Amino acid sequence: MAEGRIKWYNPKKGYGFITSEEVGEIFVHNSGIKEFGFFGFQEDDKVTFEIRETQRGKQAVNVKPLKSY
Repeated sequence: MAEGRIKWYNPKKGYGFITSEEVGEIFVHNSGIKEFGFFGFQEDDKVTFEIRETQRGKQAVNVKPLKSY
């Protein structure tokens, strides 16, 4: 799992971008978000995600908030 932060996310459009030191900037679609629904993420929230190669390039999937204990 990679870690990153929400760069921006628009729930009305259903997509946004995550930035990560490991991967750079990566696209995220609301179908790839597993927790919070797709209205819960705010700019700069920490998340974990997996990367899937699609026809349009790399995409974040299984996006979850990074839980800090």
